Amino acid sequence: MRSEAVHVRTSDFAPRGGAMGARIHAHDWTGSPIGLIETWPQSLRSALRTALQSKFPAYLAWGPERISFYNDAYLPLLEGKPDALGRPIQEVWPEIWDILGPITERAFQGEASYFEDMPRTIERHGSPTATWWTFSYSPLEDETGRVEGMLAIGHETTHRVLMERRLQFLVDLGNRLRGLTDSREVRATAAEMLGRYLRASRVGYAEIDSDGTSFAVERDWTDGTIASFAGQYRVDDFGPWISSELKAGRTIRIDDALADPRTAEEAIAAEFIKTGTPATLIVPLIDSGRWTASLYVHHAEPHQWREDEVTLTQYVAERTWSAVLRARAETALRQSEARFRQFAQHSTDVLWILDAATMQMEYVSPAFERVWGQSLDAVQTRSQWIETIHPEDRGRAFQANESVLRGETVAKEYRIIRPDGTMRYIQATVFPIFDEHGRVQRIGGVARDVTQHDGSMVYVVDGNEASRRELSLVLQETGYQVNEFPSAQAFLEVAPVVLPGCVVLDIRAPEAGGLAIPKELKARRAGLPVIVLGEAHGNVAVGVEAMKAGAVDFLSAPYSPEQLLEALASAQAGIHEQAERSRDAKHAAAAIASLSAREREVLDGLLAGGTNKTIARDLDISPRTVETHRARIMERLGAHSLPELVQIAVAAGLRAGPQTQQS
Repeated sequence: MRSEAVHVRTSDFAPRGGAMGARIHAHDWTGSPIGLIETWPQSLRSALRTALQSKFPAYLAWGPERISFYNDAYLPLLEGKPDALGRPIQEVWPEIWDILGPITERAFQGEASYFEDMPRTIERHGSPTATWWTFSYSPLEDETGRVEGMLAIGHETTHRVLMERRLQFLVDLGNRLRGLTDSREVRATAAEMLGRYLRASRVGYAEIDSDGTSFAVERDWTDGTIASFAGQYRVDDFGPWISSELKAGRTIRIDDALADPRTAEEAIAAEFIKTGTPATLIVPLIDSGRWTASLYVHHAEPHQWREDEVTLTQYVAERTWSAVLRARAETALRQSEARFRQFAQHSTDVLWILDAATMQMEYVSPAFERVWGQSLDAVQTRSQWIETIHPEDRGRAFQANESVLRGETVAKEYRIIRPDGTMRYIQATVFPIFDEHGRVQRIGGVARDVTQHDGSMVYVVDGNEASRRELSLVLQETGYQVNEFPSAQAFLEVAPVVLPGCVVLDIRAPEAGGLAIPKELKARRAGLPVIVLGEAHGNVAVGVEAMKAGAVDFLSAPYSPEQLLEALASAQAGIHEQAERSRDAKHAAAAIASLSAREREVLDGLLAGGTNKTIARDLDISPRTVETHRARIMERLGAHSLPELVQIAVAAGLRAGPQTQQS
């Protein structure tokens, strides 16, 4: 290293060098192997300037003693360590010197290195955290061309690494679960995969009894450091807070049961100690408004749960439980392809089974002939079935079946056109039937004709699953049929083909999309009344805004069930009124279609504002003949006056002239 003294100004390192530039300048370099700042060579000062101004973490080691420098962006990597400035690099990183030492020596020998996604455990928020970094290590030469230092510049890749690992985990989980047909194997496989991925001590599923007071664990996965949690337990033994949260559908996360004030009570803490679970993550599974099961993840030591761990566990809980329900359904189905046929022969719904490989129908129940209005021979293939669907709904129906081929269960609504030209509304559930290897062997379906609906259908849109299920239960208990949607997007995708009914929209969750649904339905003139639920806090403007957007009513939380039912009754009355107007219009259109050519000419003349004399002159007939046709037209359309005749004709789709519109 050159010993030539060079005057160095403060601006060489600060303020553009940030906090570390100022610290380098203020540091006492007396006795340091690299000497006082004034003696530093230009090569060191230039390298420092580059490192300090970098937005990426940068670490510089200089001289035979490998003296340490670093920039502001590097500080998080040193959290929990003593001040490293001016110290030899091997003293700063003794715990990884077996890895870092050879890299440093190669750099000082003139060899650059590059490492992608290098794991580093650093202190974050007071606890050790696994992170990943991509770094390049470059040799630094002095003015004579001799290597005197090393510069390491990198950036954190933790988010990407974790994202890629999560995606791969979810793909592997889906592949494993898809091949399982036994519900116990589904749970065991998911528990083991999640436990190994999260490096947990224990993972399993608990099933809750019907009254929610106890739960049972049949078996679980452990890493071998703690005993199984299998057994029967009382929910209240773990405290009233846990019980109430899980029943409400909210995830429990406890980093340290002994330190958490919600579980630190002596009796409750003792239960956690006895079961060896100081750190616990519990995801409740709600079915029809009831807490039915939970997925739990335990750590034998206190553990600070990350948000990505919580989100992943919640996803796995839902995904696995769906697979469990699917496996149970398939088992029941296999034990029933004779009871099924006996039931199907007498069902008013259409039941069918399609071979997934050939797309040939294996079975269609007799109800098909009543609903579709044609013989069973008309739908021997999927393409023949697709042809019976309304052209506007075929694409969506085809995509739904493609989803089933990928192993999903799909609920859908579509319209069919019967041979006589009439249209029917169909509500269908389509599901995969797997073979012993987990492949989709057949597609099963249940189709219900819901055309003659009385408007008692309610579409509940709420992004909060717990409140959505609770609201649906209240409505079902009072006789309404309910369809649930977790988001505005999910509802608006099927809105064009849903049955007459009312939309109950809870805008408190962001997934509900605010007032997007009433605005969109208003723009489409869809005729679906929307009741908006929200929090006004006494501000009338909130309700006014909802009504302007197209809602028929607004209820501010908290509201009583009676208020909601009253609003629904009012909206349903409007649906019936609209349906009656629609029927009247159809009857009028049919009556107009049955008129003779001459009667239609007379009607057109009347709608254009003509009198008996002017119409007679235009048609070259007598006024008396016009009067006779006019009387017959009014009788067929049920009109008692000319203005009423015009109103009926306009409702049927005809246009009136200026004079008749004024009258």
